[in-house]
Amino acid sequence: MIDRNKAKLIWITGLSGSGKTTIGKEVYKKLNKLYENIVFLDGDSFREILGNDLGHTPKDRLENARRISRMCLFLVSQNINVICSTMSLYKEIHTLNREKITNYLEVFIECDIDELIRRDQKGLYTKAIAGKLDNIVGINMDYDKPTLCDLTIDNSKQDMLAEKSNKIINLIIDN
Repeated sequence: MIDRNKAKLIWITGLSGSGKTTIGKEVYKKLNKLYENIVFLDGDSFREILGNDLGHTPKDRLENARRISRMCLFLVSQNINVICSTMSLYKEIHTLNREKITNYLEVFIECDIDELIRRDQKGLYTKAIAGKLDNIVGINMDYDKPTLCDLTIDNSKQDMLAEKSNKIINLIIDN
């Protein structure tokens, strides 16, 4: 299982509505029963904790991703395992994480854009398509789809949560 002397960062990334938070929370819930030194971070919650001082422009999104990365590095350096669910779809951040954090595992939650638009939990995609909202990743803002991730999970169907979270747990165990 997780070596207490080698904390890990499990970086779960994907577009808005892909299910990264739901899957990340399930991984955390399972591992938290076994280990005390584990924390769950969510990109939306992280913004709230820091006072929502950044917008959603590409520049602000990149800065927010840097902040999350720095917080994760700090926690891992304190021997705390981190499950982090965040969009931060920038190759620069993924590269930074790999360079700075020895025990870094990247999981990409993939979901078809048509399915994300159908789900549209926050109304972001609908507003962006209607021209009422800018800087929505996948609609009117490009993103760097992860290419070097350690695991890709197709979550086009919101099913098999236990199996999907177990894939991540198995990745952690194997590494």
